[in-house]
Amino acid sequence: MNEFVTGRRNWMTSTATLLAAGLAGSRAGLLLAAEVEESSKTVSLVADPTKSLFRVRVEMDVEGNVNVPVNALISKEKSTQIPLKGKSVLDWEERVLGFADDRTIQAAERYYHEAHSDGTSGKTSRRTELRKESQYLMVRRQDSKWVTYSPDSYLSGQELELLELPANSLAIDGILPATDVRQGDTYKPDKEVLAKLLSLAAVNETDVTGEINELSGTIAKIHLKGKIQGSVAGVPTVIDLVGKVVFDREAMCCNWLALAVREQRDIGKSEPGFDVSATIKMIRKPIDAPARLSSIPTSSPTGDIAAERLYCEFSSPAVGYAALMDRRWKIMADASGASMMRMIENDRGIAQCDIRPAGKMAAGTQLTLAAFVADVKQSLGKRLGQMLESREEVNEFGLRVLCATAQGMVEGVPVQWVFTHFSDDEGRRLLATMTVGGTDLETFAGSEVQLAASLRFIATEDELTEVATIEPKAAVK
Repeated sequence: MNEFVTGRRNWMTSTATLLAAGLAGSRAGLLLAAEVEESSKTVSLVADPTKSLFRVRVEMDVEGNVNVPVNALISKEKSTQIPLKGKSVLDWEERVLGFADDRTIQAAERYYHEAHSDGTSGKTSRRTELRKESQYLMVRRQDSKWVTYSPDSYLSGQELELLELPANSLAIDGILPATDVRQGDTYKPDKEVLAKLLSLAAVNETDVTGEINELSGTIAKIHLKGKIQGSVAGVPTVIDLVGKVVFDREAMCCNWLALAVREQRDIGKSEPGFDVSATIKMIRKPIDAPARLSSIPTSSPTGDIAAERLYCEFSSPAVGYAALMDRRWKIMADASGASMMRMIENDRGIAQCDIRPAGKMAAGTQLTLAAFVADVKQSLGKRLGQMLESREEVNEFGLRVLCATAQGMVEGVPVQWVFTHFSDDEGRRLLATMTVGGTDLETFAGSEVQLAASLRFIATEDELTEVATIEPKAAVK
């Protein structure tokens, strides 16, 4: 009897187990069949245009070489390679303010919770962080480039470099296929969208292909691979990339991007060339309410960005000055005793500005305008054709400004010079010499006025070192 009960119990247990396994297998079979059916359907992968708030985080690692020429205005042949390595982390929330016709975002406002980079160039280490006054920014696509600016302050050159990522969240939804697809399908992303995604001015040739690698009821995974020949500010560049985009079919947006790129950019007249490899990871999540952005959206911008909002804050601790200038100006060299900027437009040199300290005068004494003009004439010598203008003024920082404009010839080429002398009541002085070719005067126009109005003195590196050396002694005393 006990054997019968035990045997019956074992039979019931084994039968139940077999039934359960059968049901589970049937259920798994049904699920598998459903997944196969889902993957074989043609579906539309389109982002929801009503979603306007996102939290985005980007991590980027870069390694490679910078190609530095002796003088890019004379020759772009590289003279030396400097190893480069860096890591950037940026975390922001953004609100969509307008769309373009290609399903990318045309304008947005952002609040950066975190933005910094750490890297080495040769033996030099540098850390760049976004200042507090630069955390709220606007981003727009204008003149075939992404333009980032502050409605309240001015970005520095280093901040602009920090924010210029080779992957833009405002274009990620545009990379989706324009027609219905099924798993395994391939398609060619639009050239303009690729340019926007990779922060290029233009894409001339590309064989980049997108493949629907996985398709379920909740997500679609797209693999990207190919080569791009494009340009940035008139400088040719070649990019090889592989990447993955994840589209959340329930949230109806791209929420993840990973790219591995190798970029070989030619030497430009305002920037060195480079050959670098980078990995970029982007997480993008829709949010219901902003954390730091205003609850009331900014009005969708129209027309061109006001020119004054595009000034860049240049500073030279080596020479001891800071100024607001057009973004076409770039500091090319900066060392104790000499600083040099160039104005470049579409990789064409327009003008050059050399700034150097002048000998310090006794406190309370000033150089007269007549004496300054006489010094200018002497320095130009036989190159001088005629003096066009001279003036004296006080700028908004209380500096006395002397300006003298001259015209002449250099090796048969017409040239215009603008000499600007800055001084304060303590006897500190700087001399800025702007040189522009006669054919570029219209493009250059206004730069000399902007420099004269905005330049101010700041502490030099030597002065800061001296203070740091003296203060501990004073503390001990």
